[in-house]
Amino acid sequence: MVGMIVIVAIIYGSLLPIARSRRFIAGLRALGSVQSLQQFQDTFDASFKFYAPVGDEEIAKFLSNDIMSAISQQDTPENVSRALLGYLEPYMFKNDVRHLLTTGQMYYILWRRFGKQEDFGKAEDYYLKVLEIGPKLPPPLYTLFQLYKDGGQKEKAKVIAKRILSLWPDDEQTKSTLEMLQ
Repeated sequence: MVGMIVIVAIIYGSLLPIARSRRFIAGLRALGSVQSLQQFQDTFDASFKFYAPVGDEEIAKFLSNDIMSAISQQDTPENVSRALLGYLEPYMFKNDVRHLLTTGQMYYILWRRFGKQEDFGKAEDYYLKVLEIGPKLPPPLYTLFQLYKDGGQKEKAKVIAKRILSLWPDDEQTKSTLEMLQ
């Protein structure tokens, strides 16, 4: 009986995650030869849809870096940028600070590049979700502050600036920005 438990533990704890990670690495290696969005999805579905008890978070996190890089490129068309983010977003964890920040950042990039208000709203929603998890975390406070400044939402920017200064009263840059917003 103990032998069977050890074998199951090895399979689920080591072999399946290794097989999944190999599929992901193969996908990354094949990325240069991908010619279509469908081919991209097929390439990474091989790792996302391969069952392993661990690895979902890591695969999404690492792939998000490549997708963020792609959508940041000025030569990446809007439809491709949206399709890449649309593919990845369901795999991003909704209770993981890093995943929420990254997804918010990708929507922020789309908003900056293409100017669609729904992207601004989605970026804001993701940053606000991170603040619910960690109300004193600097990254969501500062990125939300930047989003509001860039979006011309002075009143919301002031509220966030005051919140930042209540936590870090020596932040001279935020103080001077707040003065300019007054």
